[in-house]
This record gives sequence, structure tokens and C-alpha cells, in this order.
Amino acid sequence: MSLHLSKIAPKLSLLLVAFTASGLGCLASSSPEELEVDQNESAACADFPEWQKDQPYAAGDIVNYEGSAYIAKYDNPGYIPTVSTYFWEPYSGCSDSSEPTEGSSSEPTEGSSSEPTEGSSSEPTEGSSSEPTEGSCSYPQWQKDQPYVAGDIVNYEGSAYIAKYDNPGYIPTVSTYFWEPYSCGGSPGDDGRPRTARGLPAKVVAGYYPNWTDAPVRIRDINSNYNVIYLFAAKPFGGSPGTTGAVYWEPPGDGKGAATNLKDDIEYARTTQDRRIILTVGGEKNGMSFPTRAKSEKFVNSVIGIYDSLGGFDGLDWNTFEADQAPDTSEMIWISQELKRRIPGFVITAPPAPWNSRDKTFCKEMVDAGAMDYAAPQYYDGPDLAEQSYIVNSVNEWVSLLGPTHVVVGFGLADRQYYMSIDEAIPTWNQVESNHPALRGVFDWEIHVDESKGWQFANGVGPLVTD
Repeated sequence: MSLHLSKIAPKLSLLLVAFTASGLGCLASSSPEELEVDQNESAACADFPEWQKDQPYAAGDIVNYEGSAYIAKYDNPGYIPTVSTYFWEPYSGCSDSSEPTEGSSSEPTEGSSSEPTEGSSSEPTEGSSSEPTEGSCSYPQWQKDQPYVAGDIVNYEGSAYIAKYDNPGYIPTVSTYFWEPYSCGGSPGDDGRPRTARGLPAKVVAGYYPNWTDAPVRIRDINSNYNVIYLFAAKPFGGSPGTTGAVYWEPPGDGKGAATNLKDDIEYARTTQDRRIILTVGGEKNGMSFPTRAKSEKFVNSVIGIYDSLGGFDGLDWNTFEADQAPDTSEMIWISQELKRRIPGFVITAPPAPWNSRDKTFCKEMVDAGAMDYAAPQYYDGPDLAEQSYIVNSVNEWVSLLGPTHVVVGFGLADRQYYMSIDEAIPTWNQVESNHPALRGVFDWEIHVDESKGWQFANGVGPLVTD
């Protein structure tokens, strides 16, 4: 983001880091029998076809890729096995006498360096108390001829389904290429309840909620036209680009009770007000790097820790562009997919610089891998960025790159140079929405400024998006 005031007073801290111990493995020589088994497995693996780019695969398909075998966990349109680990896992059942065993993928084991203290509850076991209870799938009923986008969750004939791909309203039990059954419960949190997220609304009206304000509006009292609220912003331990991979987030000031009531207000916003809460990571001068899987795992575990401390939230916003940190795209894909795996319905977004070719490449690769739900280019805080003509042409480019349902338009309303007034924002939205009716929505930087202006953005632009 761009408006970054420096005042962050000491407050209640959610300093959540996954401190884990790393272990040294033992090296042992292989016996002749072990070598024979390895040779037999290699020969058996060679019988599987080579992975092909853009070749659709169904769950259970097995391929060879760069000398190793992988099995598709879910249907996919040909994602790379070593990149899209949400859809693929290593396959160890190549020999005739073996089958892939539960947990044979790269899942961390209890006590490994990839798990924090709560890691022992990473997945519910069959029949455990973390199974979803009746009524836990509070999703809208499927509607005939209602367009859906990837990630939408519906109830159909008493069961929940998630859209794997955009579709014009196919029946979930018939069009299983486009839909798959959705488990309402994720891995259990510290309170024993399944970790879940609620996916995205059909149209997004989002606002950023910075934590540096001494007396901010409570989350439950934010204008009701905002259906997505970004908690701004979690930061890397040790400063950019992060020393361990873990991040922390501090609550806002408590002048109006925002910090004291934070957890209750988040739950109220999510359950009663039907809003989505998304944790932003990064911000000005807070880029992050992920050169190793170990660092990526610690990032995931720290986000899970923040999730548990707040009682849950619905997504993560990769706000790591302004520090000029080149993205470690393959690891950020893994992180995003791992969070989606561990928290069903979890949303991934990003607010890139609209002109930046590196940001465009990153966002496209993330969307193509199924690792990001939308990109939201920021049209403010720079020469010409807040001009309607520039925004219209730029949105055309982003829609061509990602598709309209994966694009949200970022506005900045403030009495500053390179920002908009509400009288400029409304016709600008009307124009881009007229060009691309399926645009996912808008966001505003930022909620505290909008409140001070009598909720001009929320009341002026919000209803135009959702009506």
C-alpha cells in the first residue's frame, strides 16, 4: 500500500512465529536388497507416461516428470507437478507390491521442522471431532443458470460443492469437471474447531484497515457496503525480506475498543454480517523472500498461528510489491496452495502495480496455477495513475491477462495529489464496469479516510458494484 504513517504505538501484540527445531537426518548405506527394491521401483515408474503441458489430468492419474513419479490429487488442466503441489504429490507406489501410503507426499511429520507447536493437529483424522457438524456449511444454494467462478462454494441437495473452474451454472453432481465436493471443515485450530474460510462474495467491495490508527472504527461498525476488509499489515520478523519466514501482526489502537473487541468483532463480521476478513502481508518496504521451502513453511505456520489467535479469517493478500523484492513465484504458489489446502475456502489476493511487467507475470502465473483468486491493481499515489483514461486502458490490459473475474480495481480517495475524489471515482467505475461487466469488484485505500469523509466510497461506489 502507499499511505504509510509511521505511528504504530505499543499495543496488544499478536507476535506469532513458528519457532521450530531442525533435525539432522541419519546417513546409512544401502543393502543389496534395498538397492534391488529401488531398481524395481524405478523400472515400474518408467511405465507411466511423461507429463504433458496443457494436458488435462484427472484425480488419480500418475505421470513421470523430470525423472520422478507424481499422482494427481485433484483434476487439473495440466499444472506442473513440482509447482502445483496442491494438485499433485510425489508417488511412491511404483513397485508392484506397494501402493501410495497415506501421508507419503511431502507432508511434514509431527515434530518436523515445518510444524509449529500446533502442528500435531494439521489434519482431522477419520471420525475425529474435527469432522464438520450439521449446519456448518452455511453457503448459498446453487442456482440454475447462475454464473459461478472458480472458488465459489454452494450447497446442492444437502451437500457443499466448490467450483474448480468458472462455469455458467452447471449442476454440481453432473459437471464434476467443474465442481467437486467440498468439506466444510479444515484442520482443527487451537479451539478444536475446523479451520475454514468463506470464499469470496460474487462481487467484491473491499477496504484496507490499517493498524496504525489510535482510535479506529471497530470492525463490526465499518460501513456495511464493505463486504471484504483487509487487516493491514502483517510484517516479516527481522524486517524485509524476513529472517525466518514468519510474520506477525499487531492490532490497531483501542481508542474506540477496536483492539479489545477485535476477536469478537471479526467473528461477528464473518458470521452475522457475512463479510470476509483478509490478512495483508507486507506493505511499504516490507517485501519478503522465500528462497527455501523451510522458510515458506514457517511463513505458512505463522499465518496459521495468527488465524488461530484471531479466531479465523478468510484469506491472505500478497502486498509485497513496493519493496522492489522480486517474487519467489514458485514458492509463493506453494504457500498459497498450502494455505488453501489447510483452510478450505481460503482466498489469495494481491494489489500489484498496474504498469509493472514483473507484477503482471507474477499475477498471471499465480492465477494460472490456481493459487490466486484475483489481482487488484492500485490506481493511485503516482503520476497519471488516478486518471480515468489511464485506469480504463490499464484495466483492459489486466482483464486480457487474467480474465474479468480475476480483476479488482483499486481506488484511492483522498485530498492528495495522485488520488481521486468521489466525483471522479464513480464515473471511472461506471466506465470500466461497462467495458467488463464481469469485473470482480473494487477496493478502497483506505477505510479510516473513507470514514472521515462520511463513507463516500462505501456509499457512492459500493452499491454500483453489488447491485
